[in-house]
Amino acid sequence: MKLLRFALRLDAAASAGLGVLTLALSGRLDDWLGTPTAFTISVGVFLLVWAAALALIAQPPRISAAAAWTVVVLNVGWIAASLTVAFGGAFPLNGWGVALTALQAAPVLLFIDLEYLGLRRARTA
Repeated sequence: MKLLRFALRLDAAASAGLGVLTLALSGRLDDWLGTPTAFTISVGVFLLVWAAALALIAQPPRISAAAAWTVVVLNVGWIAASLTVAFGGAFPLNGWGVALTALQAAPVLLFIDLEYLGLRRARTA
């Protein structure tokens, strides 16, 4: 359970940090990356809500395996959505926008790996 709890809390902390940063810099990010302001603000708010949900999932003494698996699946969805936004042409992203949108998926892949390993360890404990 320790690794799973750590992974969920790390995911929550990173999501909250990115959410706060995204909201604080939303006007500038639009210019720097080529994203519409409404989209940037929506992503920032979503990340804060996601971080709160992750913190709640990580809180009980026994973490729900179903909830943790849901986190893993939704994180895979986040990566797919990020790559779609980066390369799908939905927004007029500049080079920095494409790079940042695609590269921010890398830490999420790490969270998926840690959460998966945590789930496996919890199952065998």
